[in-house]
Amino acid sequence: MGWQQLQQQSEQHHIQLLEAEKLNKKIESLDQQIQHAQQDVKQHEHDLKKARQQLNKLEEFSFVNLFRGWSGKKDELIEQNMDQVAVTELKLVEAQLTFNDLQEDRIGLVQQLSTINVSTIREHLKKIENEKQVWLMANAPAAAKELTGITEQELLCKQLKTEIHEAIDAGKQAFNKLTDAGSKLQDAKSYSTWDTFLGGGFIATALKHDKLEETNSYLHEAQMALQRFQNELLDIKEMRQNTLEVHTDGFIMFTDYFFDNIFTDWSVHSKITTAIDQISRVQDDVANTLRDLKQKLNITIEKEQALQVEKQRILNADDQSLFFQK
Repeated sequence: MGWQQLQQQSEQHHIQLLEAEKLNKKIESLDQQIQHAQQDVKQHEHDLKKARQQLNKLEEFSFVNLFRGWSGKKDELIEQNMDQVAVTELKLVEAQLTFNDLQEDRIGLVQQLSTINVSTIREHLKKIENEKQVWLMANAPAAAKELTGITEQELLCKQLKTEIHEAIDAGKQAFNKLTDAGSKLQDAKSYSTWDTFLGGGFIATALKHDKLEETNSYLHEAQMALQRFQNELLDIKEMRQNTLEVHTDGFIMFTDYFFDNIFTDWSVHSKITTAIDQISRVQDDVANTLRDLKQKLNITIEKEQALQVEKQRILNADDQSLFFQK
C-alpha cells in the first residue's frame, strides 16, 4: 500500500476517533445540564406550591383578610400573588421543557456514538501508523519526522474547520430563534401597555399572562438554540490550536444571566421592555461571535493551505518523488 493510501486511511480513522471523543464530552456536558434542569424543576415545583398556598390563604376567611378587604388591600395582594403564581408556572414549564429537550439531545448523541466502534478503529489505526513509519523509514527517512508533523497539523485543521462550521450553523439558528422571541415579546408588550393604560385589573392581567405564556415557547426555543450554540463553542475552545481559539466566556455568562432572569422579570411592562432590550443585546453578541468564528475559519483554511503547500514541496522533491506517487 502506498503512502497516500496509508495517509488517507489514517486520517479517516483519526477523524472518527476525534468525533467519538467530542460526542463523549458532549454527553458528559449534557449529563450535567440535565441534572441542573432536574433540580430547577424540583425547585420551581416547590416555589409554585408555596405561592399557591399563599394565594389560598388570602382567599380564606379571616379577620385579617376582612380588614384587608375593608381597606382595599386584599384585592391588591391577591393580584400580586396571582402574578407570582403565573410567573412561577412559566418558570416551571420552561424547566420541564428544557429537561425534556436535553434528554432528547442526549439520546441523539448516544445513538451517533454507537455507530463508532472505537476499539476496532484504534486497532486498525495502530496497524496503519506502524505501516506508515516502516514505509517512511525505508523510503524517506530524512522527511519522516517533518511529514508526520505536517500531517498531524493538517488533521487538526480539518477537525477545527468542521467544528467551526457546526458552530456557525448553531449560531445562525440561535440568532433566528432570538428574532422570533423578540417579535413575540413585542406582542406581549402591547398587551402589557394596554394593561398599564387601563390601570391593571384581573381581566387585563389574565390577558397579559396568557400572551406571555404563548411567548414562552418561542423563548424556550431561543434558549435551547443558544445552549446548543454554547456547546459548539466549547468544542472549539478545547481544540489545541491556541492561535485559533474563540474566546466565549463573556457570551456564555451573559446568556446564562439573561435566561436566569427573564422569566422572573417579564411580569410588568417595564420588565418586558428590558427583556426585549436584552434579546437585542444577545443578538449583537451572537452576531459578533459569528464574525469571530468566520475570521477563525479563514485563518484555519489559510493554515491548512500552507501545510498542503509545504507537504507537496517535500513529496515533490527530486530524490523522493518516486516514493510518493498519488
